[in-house]
Amino acid sequence: MTIFLFYLYKHYDILCIELKGKRLKRKFQYSVLDIITFYVSYFFYKLIIPFEVRKPRWKLWIYEWIYSLAKFIDYNNSVSWKHPIDTIWTKFGIFKIRINTSDAANVSPAFERRDQNYLIQLISRLISSGKRVLFLDIGADLGSYSVLVANKFKNKQIAIKTFEPISESCALIEENIKKNSIEDYVSIYPFALANENNDNSTMELNCDTPGSSTMKKGSEIKVKKQIHIKTKKLDDILYKETGDFDSIIFKIDVEGMEKEVILGSQKIIESKKEIYLMVEDFIDPEIIDYLHKSKWDFIRKVTSYNSWWFFKAQ
Repeated sequence: MTIFLFYLYKHYDILCIELKGKRLKRKFQYSVLDIITFYVSYFFYKLIIPFEVRKPRWKLWIYEWIYSLAKFIDYNNSVSWKHPIDTIWTKFGIFKIRINTSDAANVSPAFERRDQNYLIQLISRLISSGKRVLFLDIGADLGSYSVLVANKFKNKQIAIKTFEPISESCALIEENIKKNSIEDYVSIYPFALANENNDNSTMELNCDTPGSSTMKKGSEIKVKKQIHIKTKKLDDILYKETGDFDSIIFKIDVEGMEKEVILGSQKIIESKKEIYLMVEDFIDPEIIDYLHKSKWDFIRKVTSYNSWWFFKAQ
């Protein structure tokens, strides 16, 4: 209990996001009860990993506790998966990973678990009400969210579009799609989404944690190299296809480029569809203020990493 309370104390500043030195409006913050709920669930899902992983059950369990301890000491720490096993079987799917990176943590069933639970509940509710759903996995990394959704909702009224600019990650997404036999449900787009089309953009590749690579300059990535990628506006790619759907769910995890993705999606967002958004907000908390001023309706925060929003044009 002492360790748990100290953990809360050490990371309270992460949970209570600040914007330009001022507290955000209270409705965008965690309450004390929310903080306790988050951390109880965080440790609970770490604890039950052996029951939700087929292989390598105990190696992943031990790795996850070491990974969490390193993050507890310094959130910027990264612990690489050193075992020769490069495929992980969980209750959510089969995942090929990169050895000597932190990919294993990102495909663990404990990863952003409460957000994943909320996403599944949301999609279930929409499909049950007869809605046709489009899920956009923007900043997909290894495709863990796409695999989760596709495996859960096979043969349902849902389509999945997956966006990832790093070529090695795209190759892994393609392999993970094949391993899970979900080729008919997931489409891969090998570029980044932004508010402009550019065939020669640059990204700082995080060699330890590829999923934390960023287009933002001046990042604090310890082991990195610069790569060239393509960026495109979502409106130019998918606007005509969105007429086939009633509800669109954006999952945006792009390490500080969230606003740019949204700006490049304005035609879709304003198309009078039901738009749901799960956006990473702890890298660049200003996205919360932007969404609030842009008339998005805040739904809730269930983890310290992301927040949930809703928009429907009048």
